[in-house]
Amino acid sequence: MIPTYSGLEPLRIFPGSNFVNIGERTNVTGSAAFRKLIKNGQYDEAVSVARQQVENGAQVIDVNLDEGMIDGVEAMRKFLNL
Repeated sequence: MIPTYSGLEPLRIFPGSNFVNIGERTNVTGSAAFRKLIKNGQYDEAVSVARQQVENGAQVIDVNLDEGMIDGVEAMRKFLNL
């Protein structure tokens, strides 16, 4: 089975594929700055964090909004629909 990831374009990772750069700054448990943006409802600024990672070479963005102090499902809906 070949891992396939999807966004605007599919990304398939084959056994001989080169390094895949994954942006991990859109993680409320791993980035205090990103968590603060989400908690404060600053979603446009939070999307800018993801955009900057892509501009710096990320091929995949790891988005994690699962944190006890926020409604992760609602936060994810808002974030991904921007």
